[in-house]
Amino acid sequence: MSAIVLLPLLVIIVVLVMKKHMIVAGISGAIVAMIIGHMGLASATKIIMDAIPGMMSMTTPIMYSATALAVAKTGGFDALLRLSRKITGNRVYLVAGAIVLIQALATYAAGLGAGNTMVTGPLAFAAVGAVPELIAGMAIATAASFETSPASAESATIAKIAGIDVGTYVNTMFPFTILFWIIGIALASYGVWRRGHILNEENNEPMPMGQLIRTALPPLYFIVVVVAGKYLNNMLFGGYHVFTPPFNMITTIVLATILTKYSIDNMAENLVQGSSFILTRLFTIGVFLGFINILSEIGTFKYIAQIAASAPPFVFVSTAILAGFIVAVPAGAYSVGVISLVVPVLAAVGLTPLQMGLVALAIGMGTQMSPVQINVAALSQTFQMEIERVVRNNAPYVLGVLVLLVILGLFL
Repeated sequence: MSAIVLLPLLVIIVVLVMKKHMIVAGISGAIVAMIIGHMGLASATKIIMDAIPGMMSMTTPIMYSATALAVAKTGGFDALLRLSRKITGNRVYLVAGAIVLIQALATYAAGLGAGNTMVTGPLAFAAVGAVPELIAGMAIATAASFETSPASAESATIAKIAGIDVGTYVNTMFPFTILFWIIGIALASYGVWRRGHILNEENNEPMPMGQLIRTALPPLYFIVVVVAGKYLNNMLFGGYHVFTPPFNMITTIVLATILTKYSIDNMAENLVQGSSFILTRLFTIGVFLGFINILSEIGTFKYIAQIAASAPPFVFVSTAILAGFIVAVPAGAYSVGVISLVVPVLAAVGLTPLQMGLVALAIGMGTQMSPVQINVAALSQTFQMEIERVVRNNAPYVLGVLVLLVILGLFL
């Protein structure tokens, strides 16, 4: 395989650096890839058309996004924030750290990150606004969680490649999971402590305690059932799935209708309107991912993995970590797909399960700089930023984590 297959990826990077739209970058790289790979229009069309439904079928983030926005319009997250400040006072950085911890635990329990971001994100935005360190802290903690969760496809895939039990892999990686949770929490807390609350609160009118509690209950209920739904199902219903995304959505909307001045018709309309933002982003991501998949078809990402596999022994693990990260940035819509693409090539030349886990963590971190990643889209929505801006926001912090992983790779 010739190094020329890297050219389409370089074209995409250059166009993105020129601050052109991600779709423009994707088209540019895909055209170059089609020329290099002698790919016809029919084949390229099929690849693109297959990618879009995959993104649009992510129903849980869509449901949770719409529900969170509908509840936000009732003032629920603002009310919940006001109640939390009665406990923490002006120490809002404690709230920021707690939000990242809740996000990490919820993702670790579910094995998926974006749906939980739709729930914790509005609270974070209401609490402090779009503080860069908070956004990056949530991204880092989320990535570490879904890459090492006992419930994630990523952990199952790594365990299968390594030929070990999922539980063994999860236990091996748990200290590193905790490490990146701590990094995420510390980063968010420090950023909020340094910058303070960056939202304007001058127009906030006092609210009677009774009304404050009633308005805050729907988002509080929503957070609890999303974060702890799996455990509540086991504890209260013997494992029967009661707290599911549709049930959580409907009961939250009904509860908000009962406890606030909004009618059920208003809540239903807010729910529909709330879905529009995430749906447009999923469509954009699906189109861009189709272009990226054309690069995958001609072998661009396998070539990167093969370069890493041929590295000298003393830097082999660190090179593998870099390769996983590099592939994940453009192709990180499905982290498990990147793992399936990269890790088997590296495992064939001697990676241990722990080293595979470090590569998986690097892939997870790379996804948080990926314009096609659904959790990046979730952060985009909840913090009211363009996807490209979230990527630029996360870049310096995620690259710092990558350096740490590369250093670990030299010794493990």
